[in-house]
Amino acid sequence: MNDLNFGDEVKDTVSGFAGKVTAFAQYATGCSQVLVSPPVTKTGDYRDAQWFDIERILFVKPAKTKIPASPSGGPRGNDAAPTY
Repeated sequence: MNDLNFGDEVKDTVSGFAGKVTAFAQYATGCSQVLVSPPVTKTGDYRDAQWFDIERILFVKPAKTKIPASPSGGPRGNDAAPTY
C-alpha cells in the first residue's frame, strides 16, 4: 500500500496534524488512508487520532522500534473460513 510502517512519525501536509502511524485502511474504491495518533498533552491527556488520505501524509521519522502487525479476533492458528 505504501512505504510507511506502524510507529513512523508523520505529518499531514494540509492541516499540519502530526503523530505516529497506528493503522492503515484500504477501501474497495481504491482510497488508502492512514490513522495518525498525536502525542499525549503535557498534562498526560490523550487526543483523538485522525484518518488522512495517504497522499497527504509526509514522512517525518522512522519508528524507533519495529511494531509487527498481528491478526486479531478469532482463534489463533486456525485458517478455517468463518462460519455464520
